[in-house]
Amino acid sequence: MNDRVVISGAGLVCSLGLSASETWEAVLAGKCGINRIDSFDAQGIACPVAAQVHGLGPSELDIHPRDSRIMDIHSYMLMKSGRDAFKHAHLESGHVPPEDIGYFAGMGMVDYNIDDLLPSVLQSLDGEGRVDYDKFYSTAYQQIHPLWPLSMLNNINFCQVAIDLGIKGENTTFSPHADSGAHAVIEAYNSVIEGKAKVALAGGVSEKVSPLSIARALWSGLLNTDNNHDVQCRPFGMNRKGTVLGEGSGTISLELQSTADKRGIPPLASITGYGASFETVEGTNCPTSKAIFLSMEQAIAKANIRPSDIDLIIAHGDGTFAGDKNEIEAIHHVFSNTIDKVNVYSSKGALGHMLAGASAVDVVLGIYIIKNGIIPAVCNALPVDDSVRFNLVGGGPLKANPRHVLINSRSSEGQCASLIIEAAD
Repeated sequence: MNDRVVISGAGLVCSLGLSASETWEAVLAGKCGINRIDSFDAQGIACPVAAQVHGLGPSELDIHPRDSRIMDIHSYMLMKSGRDAFKHAHLESGHVPPEDIGYFAGMGMVDYNIDDLLPSVLQSLDGEGRVDYDKFYSTAYQQIHPLWPLSMLNNINFCQVAIDLGIKGENTTFSPHADSGAHAVIEAYNSVIEGKAKVALAGGVSEKVSPLSIARALWSGLLNTDNNHDVQCRPFGMNRKGTVLGEGSGTISLELQSTADKRGIPPLASITGYGASFETVEGTNCPTSKAIFLSMEQAIAKANIRPSDIDLIIAHGDGTFAGDKNEIEAIHHVFSNTIDKVNVYSSKGALGHMLAGASAVDVVLGIYIIKNGIIPAVCNALPVDDSVRFNLVGGGPLKANPRHVLINSRSSEGQCASLIIEAAD
């Protein structure tokens, strides 16, 4: 097909910046957004650090207090990145009817705030401090905001962004791991290809860093719990001991080249391939190396290119021992003939693991890498694992001219997905 699917807009929010350009400058400068958790008392928590987003709330986004009652930081991040991508693609002009704009997003779990339930619980206590359920169900429950149950649905934030932007076309959500953001991009791609949408927004958003999100990641065996040292995420590092959670969101706008040309929108890059696979390693929560290399091979085949045409891999690289080990083996397998020429980058050493937001953020970073001809250095990876035979970019940014960028993502349950973005010119 001669009419490519191009990226016409992009938005990004993370711990290092509230915009794509701000984040790019920070990443290029080697900054790290991982710090001690400050949104709640993390004393005693096995992994007390995260890459959190600050300075983004209802007032900064001009959100009505009524609407903010059922929103939280994950809502604001998705709203900000969605608005930025929408504006970047000049969709606010109204030239594309709302019914012809699709929206797809990967989203994580949503956790309740104790303050939302505390008044009703306190009103339900009996003389001995126990919950009297007769009191709760007769009157005390009325202390809970009527729309509180809606705030527990992750797609309510997706709906709020769609309402804010006036989107009325094809839509769905995926959840809850990093592959879900990639699947949102894949679904948007196919929606545009099949003519179901003229333009489609696609992306993902992380969970809010909270005691419950930390607990889920600990249960999955993902987090670095080495409290005796500087707790960081070390992608492909010899001393890696687990990942660190991050907050953030990325959104891109997709449309056919012909549609962008008619609207006078210069493309940022194009989506040319994708792949997905599933298989778990017995006794672990990560995909097998076979699943990872099958995902990459499918993406390369769909893009109608060869492994040697890939100039950069933005790896999932989350700093977990088994996960990175399998991804290293998969990269060695797919790129065995050109392994010494393969450049690899991972954003998680600087931005943390954004779960459903990770792959969408990596797509936006890939666009900036292609545009600027430079690959940032991987944070906290040195010294690199002895088994690595590819070029993990470290020590400083690498000047390059990448045209084909392969982006990997995976869940902690065996799913993995790969995307290929290509230079627009």
